[in-house]
Amino acid sequence: MRFALTLVASSVILAACGGGSDNNSPSNDAGPSAPVAVQATLTSANYLAVAQETLSSSAYLATAADLATGAQVSDSDVLIRFGQDQLPKLTRWFSNSLVQAVGAVQTQTEACAGGGSLTITETDMNGNRKVDAGDSATLTAANCVFEGQSLNGQLALTVNSITGEPGEFPYSLSVSLLFTELAAKSSTVRSVGNGNLVLALSARAVNDQSLGFSTSSFAVAATYNNASYSRALTNYKTSVVVRPGGTGATSTSTVSGTLSSTAFESKSIDITTPVSFVRAGTQAYPASGQFIITGAAGSKVRITATSATMLTIELDADGNGSYELSTNKRWNEML
Repeated sequence: MRFALTLVASSVILAACGGGSDNNSPSNDAGPSAPVAVQATLTSANYLAVAQETLSSSAYLATAADLATGAQVSDSDVLIRFGQDQLPKLTRWFSNSLVQAVGAVQTQTEACAGGGSLTITETDMNGNRKVDAGDSATLTAANCVFEGQSLNGQLALTVNSITGEPGEFPYSLSVSLLFTELAAKSSTVRSVGNGNLVLALSARAVNDQSLGFSTSSFAVAATYNNASYSRALTNYKTSVVVRPGGTGATSTSTVSGTLSSTAFESKSIDITTPVSFVRAGTQAYPASGQFIITGAAGSKVRITATSATMLTIELDADGNGSYELSTNKRWNEML
């Protein structure tokens, strides 16, 4: 069970900024922000690449959270999906503890479904063998096969708050995830994650949930067929709000933060969502919403969803407020 984040057979393409009417974006900060790279200058030569990387990074957290955004799951997403997949297991790990004492620390090792092992060291702050705020678990993967990839490295989970029983409506929780050289390897890709993420979830029903991700600093470095690639998110926030609508659900999403990527010389861009992206029912992609991407000297790229199939991408290279270049693209061309 991947938390009722089947929540989101209705989400949006994004990982988003403190959006959503529930004000459910996480506020916990798991560490200091990384230095921000020099801003990229947005030009006619790179604006489509910048737009594509913005859409891809925004979908990164959302697809990892099982949000049906229309984007394809990629090998590098597996790191966050693995982290999230462990959350429902916290209850079992703590209830299996043999020690009932304040601050009790216990280590157990279990086999991974696809092979390899996972060693779990949990700390029960009040010794009640239940998951409470302040409890934590450190996971060490040893060739642990997850979704066909072999994982090695460490992931620490700390519970910030919890109400109800996760997976049983209604419930809510906030968990910090700290990735330390957590590496996933498939036949073609090796990706390594470092940094922190805070996940906040409030769930009242399958089609009535709010999910937020935030990070002060999270980076993924990958190698694909001997080609290297890296992406870093700094002070990046995501919110997805799903509400009943028609015969299914409507999801609303926003994003804000700083992205740096080797796709544009490891320089940075700032992303905001002045108009929330909205995806309804069985739509593969949002039919409305807008990103504004800002680079050096006020240069900007605007991405606007004009329908559930089409996007308009515009460039204001000199930052004077007038978009002098415009291109129409299909959603599935950009993701």
